[in-house]
Amino acid sequence: MHCHTLHSGRAKHLRFLRCRDCYSRPLDVYATAKRRGMDLVTITDHDSLDGCLELLDRLGEPEDFFTGEEVSATFPEFSHTVHLGVYGLNEAQHREIQRLRSNAEELVPYLRQQNLLFALNHFFHDFGDLERVRGFTQRMSELFDLFEVRNGTQERDHNTLIARLVDGLRQSGRTIGVIGGSDSHTLRRLGRTYTVCSAAHQAKFLEAIRTGRSEVCGAHSNHLSLAADIYGVVLRYYPAVFGVGNGELPAAIRLRNIVLSILAAPFLFVPYVSAARHSSIEHSRVNQFARVLSGCGTPTRIAPQQ
Repeated sequence: MHCHTLHSGRAKHLRFLRCRDCYSRPLDVYATAKRRGMDLVTITDHDSLDGCLELLDRLGEPEDFFTGEEVSATFPEFSHTVHLGVYGLNEAQHREIQRLRSNAEELVPYLRQQNLLFALNHFFHDFGDLERVRGFTQRMSELFDLFEVRNGTQERDHNTLIARLVDGLRQSGRTIGVIGGSDSHTLRRLGRTYTVCSAAHQAKFLEAIRTGRSEVCGAHSNHLSLAADIYGVVLRYYPAVFGVGNGELPAAIRLRNIVLSILAAPFLFVPYVSAARHSSIEHSRVNQFARVLSGCGTPTRIAPQQ
């Protein structure tokens, strides 16, 4: 329910290197997911249907595949961008979603009007305003009926907090659906975190999720897993830079990036250090959120995670 291909655009960090967010090809993602036991497969590239369309162009319309997209949608009230998993959409809907995504308050009603299945992915990702976390949580709880409660790139603490919030919503009498996904940007973790429900085909599968009859399974993340993901992307970046005939980068940018890559080689330990630091900060951040939401903490502003 949540994975990426080379159509997910450029990585938001180290933009000057023009590194892709993912180097996996759609057909490889599909084949790997099937090999690891997935009955159904989707692709959720960042604000793009191109990965799905490439796969459909190669395979026709396989019964075990449905379209997906991870939409970056902004809530102006909170000056914050969330990620929505949207499923079963077509190209016309994709274009309208891209037009509306600058204001999620307008986008969500459109998704409902189109009867599209959509989920709030990794609830607190990049959110750092503890002063407004109660208001943010309340608004997300009002707008969404489907939540990603297990994301394979998030620490157990983050996923557990989301699951607790969902349990609270269900206890209030609402029908709330849950999904899990690897959020994998390499093939290494693909299919290791996933969504399960009893269904004969994709339409029944999506309907079961919509009506709260799904479960999540698989791995959470930690600093070792995060570091391995970073190295996985980096090691795919170097062939793209040094491969003269693959057309990945213009000649001038390729030359510049070759120089930068050589200069950066002695510092390849940095991703591990960054991953360990991120995990420590994330653990503290999520625990602060949990205390504030339970009424046991004092809200303060902290920086969003990078």
